[in-house]
Amino acid sequence: MISRSMGFKKKKLIVALAAVGGMALSSSAWALPSFARQTGWSCAACHTSYPQLTPMGRMFKLLGFTTTNLQRQQKLQAKFGNSVGVLISRVSQFSIFLQASATNVAGGQAVFGTSGNPGASPNNNVQFPQQVSLFYAGEVTPHIGSFLHITYSGGGSVSGNGGFNFDDSSIVWTHPWKFGTNNLLVTGVDVNNTPTAMDLWNTTPDWQAPFFMSDYSASTHVPQPFIVNSAGAGYPLAGLGAYAADIFGPNKANWLYADADVYTNAQGTQANPVGGFANFNGGPSGRLSGAAPYVRLAYQHDWGNWNWEVGAYGMWSSVYDNSVDNILYKSGGPIDTLDDYDLDTQLQWLNINDNNNLTVRASWINEQQHFGAGNTSSSLSSGNLNSFNLNATYWYHDRYALQGGYRNVWGSANRILYGANPNAPSYNANYSYTGSPDTSDEWIEASYLPWWNTRFSLRYVVYNKFRGVGAPSSSASRYGASSYNTLELLAWIAY
Repeated sequence: MISRSMGFKKKKLIVALAAVGGMALSSSAWALPSFARQTGWSCAACHTSYPQLTPMGRMFKLLGFTTTNLQRQQKLQAKFGNSVGVLISRVSQFSIFLQASATNVAGGQAVFGTSGNPGASPNNNVQFPQQVSLFYAGEVTPHIGSFLHITYSGGGSVSGNGGFNFDDSSIVWTHPWKFGTNNLLVTGVDVNNTPTAMDLWNTTPDWQAPFFMSDYSASTHVPQPFIVNSAGAGYPLAGLGAYAADIFGPNKANWLYADADVYTNAQGTQANPVGGFANFNGGPSGRLSGAAPYVRLAYQHDWGNWNWEVGAYGMWSSVYDNSVDNILYKSGGPIDTLDDYDLDTQLQWLNINDNNNLTVRASWINEQQHFGAGNTSSSLSSGNLNSFNLNATYWYHDRYALQGGYRNVWGSANRILYGANPNAPSYNANYSYTGSPDTSDEWIEASYLPWWNTRFSLRYVVYNKFRGVGAPSSSASRYGASSYNTLELLAWIAY
C-alpha cells in the first residue's frame, strides 16, 4: 500500500507520461472551471469543447477527477495524540453553468398536438434561463473524486414548470497500477445515477451530440430507446459499478476499457413522490422491476495526432408497465423488458500546432422490446426500436466550430406506444396513423467561443420523416415532416 503523498506523486507522473505518449492537447476550449482551478491546466487540455474529451481528458476521468497540483489545508497535531488529516482543497470545487435558448419550429408548437408544451407560445419561444446547473466536482481525497450535478430547469418541458433535479452524477474511488514501462492499469469503483455517465467517449447517450437542445425543439419529441431516456434528471435511478482500463504498448498507445454497473430504483419500493419514470416520447412509465445490469467494452488506439475508438455496450431493463402511483403496478402488475445493444466508434484528430481538431462519431442502438401480458402501453407483445447517430465536429483555432450530423430512428409501428390509437390516453393525431416511430433528420450547427467559458451556437434541423409522418397526407393533422424543422439559438456560460 503506497502512502498518500507517494500516491499523489505517482498519479502526477502517470498523467505526465500519458501526455508524452501521444495525449495531444488542444488550446482554448472550456469545461468545468473547478477542474481547471484544481489542476492548473487550461480546460482545453481535457476537452476539444465541452463535453468532448481529448485523451488527456479521458485519463483525468479514469483517475476519478483526482489529479491536482493544489496545496491542501495543513494538518494540525492535537495536543494529546495525533489528529486525523483533513484533505480539503484551498480553492472552490463549485462550478455553475447557465444555458439559454430561443427556438423556432417551422409549424409552431401546434405540430406537437397533445404532446406539446402546455402554456407555450405558438412559436419563437425563449428560455432564459433554460437550465442552471451547479456542480461540485473534483478531488475529495487522493483516491476519491466526485462529479455532482444539480440542475434547475426553467420550465418548458411537459409539465411547463421549473424545478431542481439531481442530474447525471457520480462519486468514484480509483487507483492506478503501473506494471513496467509500457503498462498502466487504472481501476475504479463508482456510484452514479445515469447509465453511460462514466463513459470516456462521446458516442454514448449521456455525452452524445448534439450536446444541448432547447426544450421546445422537435428533437425532444422523437422516440428513443430506454437507455437514452434514462438520464439522471429524468429517472430516479441509482447504480453501483466498477471499471478498469489497461493502457499498454509502446507510448501507451492502446486502451482497453471495461465497465459494469447495476441499476435499481433510487427511492425504494414505495410510491415515488416524483411519480415514477417519466414517459418520454412513448414507452413504459413505471419503475424498474428488480435490477438492470449495464456492461461496456471499448478499445482505443493512439497514433500521432490521431486516436480511434471502437466499442459496444448493453443494458437489460425490466420496467413496470405503468406508474407506481397506480396501485396495480407497484408489484405483480405487467412487466415490460427493454434490452438495449449498441455498437459505436469515434475517430479524433488533434492538431496542437494550429489548435484545430476534428472528431467523427457513430453509434447504433438496437432495443428489443417485450411487453407483459395485460399491459396498457403497447399494441404489440414485442417489437424493436433502433437509433442511429452519425455526427462530426470541427474546431478552427479553438474559437469557431462547425458540426452536424444525421440521425435515424426506426422500429416497430405501435399505435398505443407511439400515440396513434384514438382510444388510447396518449392519442396524438399529429403523428402517423400507424404509430410509427420512424424519424430521420440532418442537422448543422455553427458555434463561436469569444472566451473560454462562453459559447454561442446556431443550429438548424431538417426532418425527412417525423414519427412516421413524411407527406402531409400521412397524418390526420395534415402536417408534413418539414413542419417540424427547427432553428435554435443556444448560449452556454460557465464559471
